[in-house]
Amino acid sequence: MKRLMQLILVTVLAFSSVPGFAAAGTQSNPYGLIKSVGDQLFVDISKLNTLEEVQKKAQLKKLVREQLMPHIDIKYVSFKLLGKHVREINRDQAVTFIDAVEQYLANTYANALMSYKGQQVNFIEPVVSDDSKFASVKSEIVEPNAPTIDIVFKFRKNKAGEWQVYDLVAESISLLSAKQKEITARISEVGIEQVTKELVAKS
Repeated sequence: MKRLMQLILVTVLAFSSVPGFAAAGTQSNPYGLIKSVGDQLFVDISKLNTLEEVQKKAQLKKLVREQLMPHIDIKYVSFKLLGKHVREINRDQAVTFIDAVEQYLANTYANALMSYKGQQVNFIEPVVSDDSKFASVKSEIVEPNAPTIDIVFKFRKNKAGEWQVYDLVAESISLLSAKQKEITARISEVGIEQVTKELVAKS
């Protein structure tokens, strides 16, 4: 899972170096969204290379919260993670769980960014109809002396018409599905409140 999250962030940042996406300056489509976010992250992260590891990690967390997390569909992801337990919890538990998921993901992304080394990424342009509410963007991560890794970004258009990431699929394995199995099983074992505390503790 750790390796997968590292590859995810490599892909996000590598969008900033992909030529030929002149139309990606807006956030009206999945390419535009990742290009815009990736460009700014790449510039800002390069300014942190002189910092000590602890300071760099703290600044990366801040960047992730401010620049990346607004483009993740946290509420949708959180309810998907709850699976069969979504009908069992009350509003306060739901709000607390969503906040814990956001903290957990922000920390996970910040950790992954610490490993970014400027890997090469190739992209396959998707065909997305204007009225579609879902889209997928396939990417290929190429590293010397290593197998090519396929990662697919899953996007969902929210009620405001904005594209947000809700899942990533690496080598045919859905990050959301894998984490859902883990969390639903844990909730069955110890309850929603304990799982929420565990997510916060990992943040």
